[in-house]
Amino acid sequence: MQSPDFAALNLTRYPTKHDKALQAWDAADEYLSQFMTESGSVYLVNDSFGALHCAAEIAGISSITHINDSWCSQQAISLNSRVHPFIAPHNDSKLTNPQLILAKLPKSLSLLKAQLQQIAAQISTPIDIYFSGMQKHVGNGHLDVVKIFCPNLRYLPTQRKARLYQGTIKPETISSQATTVSVPELGIQLINQPGVFAEDTVDIGSRFFISHFTQLPAAKHVADVGCGNGLLSLAYHQHQPQAELSLYDESLAAIESARCSFQLNYPNASVSITHNDGLSNVEQLFDLILINPPFHQQNTVTTDIAFSMFAQSKDRLSSNGELWIVANRHLNYQNGLRKWFGHIECAAQNAKFIILRVRH
Repeated sequence: MQSPDFAALNLTRYPTKHDKALQAWDAADEYLSQFMTESGSVYLVNDSFGALHCAAEIAGISSITHINDSWCSQQAISLNSRVHPFIAPHNDSKLTNPQLILAKLPKSLSLLKAQLQQIAAQISTPIDIYFSGMQKHVGNGHLDVVKIFCPNLRYLPTQRKARLYQGTIKPETISSQATTVSVPELGIQLINQPGVFAEDTVDIGSRFFISHFTQLPAAKHVADVGCGNGLLSLAYHQHQPQAELSLYDESLAAIESARCSFQLNYPNASVSITHNDGLSNVEQLFDLILINPPFHQQNTVTTDIAFSMFAQSKDRLSSNGELWIVANRHLNYQNGLRKWFGHIECAAQNAKFIILRVRH
């Protein structure tokens, strides 16, 4: 079919407060949507903001199922959907075979592999699958992973710098493997699921942050926003084991990594771990909020998510509470933070990172 006029659909990114120069679809979405035919069912993999979902609705597809790691993407799909609610597959149950699978190639190769393992384990017959991504973001590593599951991969001509590949994925059961990473200074191990940030190592920004945790106040209620594998909360628990920890991340891989890491190291810790867009819809107030904010959304460099986290923190920080942030120095978050907070100071810095102590 012809690609829909996505501009006319008024699609929005999520978070909804973002750089207006960033749109909610790209040429890879347009290319994939050309292969959308009226059929009974489709799997959509890594639909960033619902462009593929809307194209499937326009094509008259009756059953749309998503495989997606991102809570923000799920919210965008729900916002932009015209007809169908967001439907995510369950790993522990067989789903009806889709007639078609359309996949955006993610940044993380391990996430891509885990998603293809999930699909291969759920289908019962071979299924045609199309992959697409912008040329600058697709590397040989992506193709190596895809060819494990689709050895007959076919290359289609590039359109508007978007690449597209077609193959057939067959039923197969392969267990997905987590990665274990040691943190010697804490005497713990992280259990990192495929696709989590800093999957094979300890993030250097977080490592710098936890080296200064002796400066942090003793707090009863602590939020770890964008928690990733839970390293910041694990480190804080060592300093203040009585603290009640609330971890939030928009990535399912991060949530599962944090859950497994706490279960391995501190199974009796007072901790809750929630799949969510930061502190949105959270009512609790916190004495301490910890953030190591991302400055990418998929392959896009943006500070929108970081500033969304800061704005949410303003409303969830108790009157005498403190927000502590580690960030790349060049991002200069201090200026933006003054919009919401009156007291901002540098607690520590090195050539690459800065740690900020922020109060009302």
